[in-house]
Amino acid sequence: MKHIFTITTLLILLLPFLSVKGAQEERVPENRVIYEVFVRNFSPEGNLKGVEAQIPRLKELGVDVVWLMPIYKLGDIGKWGTYSSPYAIKNYRMIDPDNGTEQDLRDLVKTIHDNDMEIWFDWVGNHTAMDNIWVESNPEFYTRKDGDFVHPFNGMWKDVYELDRDCEQMQDAMVADMQYWVDNFDIDGFRCDYASGPSPDLWRKASERVLKDGKRVAWLAEDSSRPSLVKNGYFDYNYCWDFQEKVLKGFAKNPDLPTLRKACELLANEGLTEGEASAPEDTITNPYEGRSRMVYLVNHDVVQDQGGSEDLVYHKYLRPLTVLEFTVYGMPLIYNGQEIQYKSGGEISLAEKTPIDWSKPDKEMESLIKTLIHLKHTQRALRTGKESGSLTNLTTTADDAVYAYKRTLGQDNIVVMLNFSDAPRTFKVPEGLPKGKYKDALTGNEVRMKGSVQFTLPAFGAAVYVKD
Repeated sequence: MKHIFTITTLLILLLPFLSVKGAQEERVPENRVIYEVFVRNFSPEGNLKGVEAQIPRLKELGVDVVWLMPIYKLGDIGKWGTYSSPYAIKNYRMIDPDNGTEQDLRDLVKTIHDNDMEIWFDWVGNHTAMDNIWVESNPEFYTRKDGDFVHPFNGMWKDVYELDRDCEQMQDAMVADMQYWVDNFDIDGFRCDYASGPSPDLWRKASERVLKDGKRVAWLAEDSSRPSLVKNGYFDYNYCWDFQEKVLKGFAKNPDLPTLRKACELLANEGLTEGEASAPEDTITNPYEGRSRMVYLVNHDVVQDQGGSEDLVYHKYLRPLTVLEFTVYGMPLIYNGQEIQYKSGGEISLAEKTPIDWSKPDKEMESLIKTLIHLKHTQRALRTGKESGSLTNLTTTADDAVYAYKRTLGQDNIVVMLNFSDAPRTFKVPEGLPKGKYKDALTGNEVRMKGSVQFTLPAFGAAVYVKD
């Protein structure tokens, strides 16, 4: 039987709900789909109201968590663009007027919760704006050298001052500020910027003291170098940083399927990317056992520092790598327009306003991501965390171009096939296929798995087979 995947079939928006017989949505915390919002650029309005207007659409897409990049009052000194970087905070307890009012935030939170999603705030614990209120009121909170305030990263970050990571009074004040947003605005969790910069004591205190209705909120670390922050329970999750930076981005520049196969197997089965936890003081055996991590193609740093939106970073490999992002491991991230393949045309500065043009969506990409999220919510084999599906690489007769793998949890299996060549490929998988009748969730085409079956994928095409 020959199976053919055609991109145009992705336009059938109801397909994800028709292609998986009897599949029921089940939201497992370790498998949530996260959406990162840069408020300034998310809408023409560039404010919280502009975000609120799109929450029903994000719900329809399947998003579980809305992560807002910092919305606090920003500094005015040392700006490196027309606007301040959202990571230069002047007051941790104020909303920047450009983002809206406190009532706007309350309305947004209510809309998010009414749509059964969570809202996570972005927290900056390593540094503040140069005109933060603490500079005058509590200068002892800051790192000093020869009496002068210090710019982080050996002076490279010119718009911010570094906080004294070991100052307990600063840590206590910061934890109180986090609790302020939970108490007054019903926030569900925090993504913490440069989590390896501040003292682990800050995160220990925060994870113990910042409570919502007496329970712990969610904690995501922007970090991959300190697995102890997760292993010790200070954070629930962290970034698969090196997987994006070294593996996915590296593959797009220099395609190497053997390296990709090895990296995906290691990540899915052990939660690791080779060499990422190599610091002697923080090498831990099985740091992510029973846990999960965030995997991504782009985020605000990638868009700013690595050449622009995902089409420019991954170019012709974007679609097969998008399928990989949602099926290989962990919690997938969608960044600010990624679902419509928003094309930036180049790097986007965090200090400028360049709103997404929502009038020109890539409907195929949007439908693809919607389908993949539905699979993430319904297929046990795609789980990561306390209940985690394993990954087995499958050998094909087109291994020079096609990457195939199987995710398995108990009796549940999913088979993913990705063509990374610019020509259609016809191939077989001699062994390792699960037995039974399967359906490609991307097209609805059916196949009975066996070693003699023949598959065909178009150039840069993909298939995701689930039990029919």
